[in-house]
Amino acid sequence: MIGYIKGTVLFVGGGDGREVVVEAGQSGVGYRILMALSEVSSLEVGAQAELHVYTQVREDAIELYGFRTADERTLFTRLVTVNGVGAKLALSILDTLTPGELQNAVLTGDTATLKRVSGIGPKVAARVILELESFLRTCHFGELMPEHGRVAVSKSSHLDTRSALANLGFAEAEIDRVIGELDASGEQMDVQAEIVWCLRHRG
Repeated sequence: MIGYIKGTVLFVGGGDGREVVVEAGQSGVGYRILMALSEVSSLEVGAQAELHVYTQVREDAIELYGFRTADERTLFTRLVTVNGVGAKLALSILDTLTPGELQNAVLTGDTATLKRVSGIGPKVAARVILELESFLRTCHFGELMPEHGRVAVSKSSHLDTRSALANLGFAEAEIDRVIGELDASGEQMDVQAEIVWCLRHRG
């Protein structure tokens, strides 16, 4: 699976404007990558790009989805697990809402904001809230409205830590618990230290 690409942008645009082609290093191989429109607009042909990549394998195709940060990729990865949200709709969500706006909408049950996204109706909006609320309680994108008081916000995003713990075999409920305990401890540390802390407190 491809998780990261660094190289020269060879092409920007495509039929729906979401396609970019990046040559990985000096390999002579160009990778077609789909991105949110807001991200594509920041890329220029001939410029260097570093993209975090989500690889989607289907029976009939392999698609690459690119993001400027690992946090965005992790959020996208969570979105596509929601019943009724495919990769294209997940990109549309990230086009329409910032990570903070999405988090606010989920944690406050704001279906109206979610329905601003083309393709999201009442049922899908409700599923997004139901299936992402637990995960987004432990994430911080700097735009949470404190008056809602529904989440204890840490000063750093735990997305990379959560991803690493999942790779280490932690169940989702286990990750939620140990990240909650980490936040409650009040300790501030980098991702590597957070992972070590969580391993020690796995129980």
